[in-house]
Amino acid sequence: MSRTDAPVLFGSAFVDAHDPHNGLGNPFAVVEACDVEQRQALAARTGTPETVFVDALREPHEPDGPYELDVTVLTPTGKALGACAHGFIGAVHALVEAGAVEPGHDLLITTPVGGSARASLPRAGTVMLHFVSAEPRTVHGRARALEEIFHVPLPSLADGLPVLSVGSPKLTVEVEPDAFARLRQELDGLDYNRLTALQRELDVNGIHLFCRNGTSSLPEHAVQVNAYLGRSLVVDRATGVSNAAQVSADPHVAEGQELQITQYTRAGRSAVLTLTKGEGRNVHVGGAAILT
Repeated sequence: MSRTDAPVLFGSAFVDAHDPHNGLGNPFAVVEACDVEQRQALAARTGTPETVFVDALREPHEPDGPYELDVTVLTPTGKALGACAHGFIGAVHALVEAGAVEPGHDLLITTPVGGSARASLPRAGTVMLHFVSAEPRTVHGRARALEEIFHVPLPSLADGLPVLSVGSPKLTVEVEPDAFARLRQELDGLDYNRLTALQRELDVNGIHLFCRNGTSSLPEHAVQVNAYLGRSLVVDRATGVSNAAQVSADPHVAEGQELQITQYTRAGRSAVLTLTKGEGRNVHVGGAAILT
């Protein structure tokens, strides 16, 4: 039954169990039932990057089959997301903690705007999401616009920059390690208005910047900016869908290979994400969550 006084569960996903201060991870909110017309205002009030509204939870059709979970995910600015990682992880974790989902079953998660993932629970406290990436598209001639936003030199590739997606399209930019270090120091001075205009023009909801390990050539560090979250949250703490999309298309990552990518804000490390590249365009991203 929908209602306007629905309880909200808060938590953080992509936390590090070995971090005594719980400084890593990204906050989420999960709402079990709420009138549709109240959702945008509630998402703004939670102040979390992703508020997940549980639309329906259906029991498995077979003893070992998956649950079916329909959710709507809203940002503080009211934008509906096709797919997310820490919000999905938070929702699954909250449902397990509430006793609504029995551990050992997968969950098929879908959103009204076309996003989907399959969630599994391989061990306590951890949720693993399976995404299938979309075909990439290419953007040309945006190097100068990006440099005006980030205030650091960025690559101007003749063959353009990819827009990658596992349900949430991101303009993906590879930078050299020294430029990445400079970028981290400039995150407080981003030109938010230009970022908003560029995201609207390119029909993306974020810009994913990453650099590789100089020895292995594997992706190692990442920064994600999302104007749709609002000025106070523009530098996202943990973006599993961005890293998943990038890894799924990365020729340096072999099928079946597991790797860790550290994400940063201006203050330093904000998340450590574990990803595994599957066959074709499949990719798995997992993380632990806590309820606060």
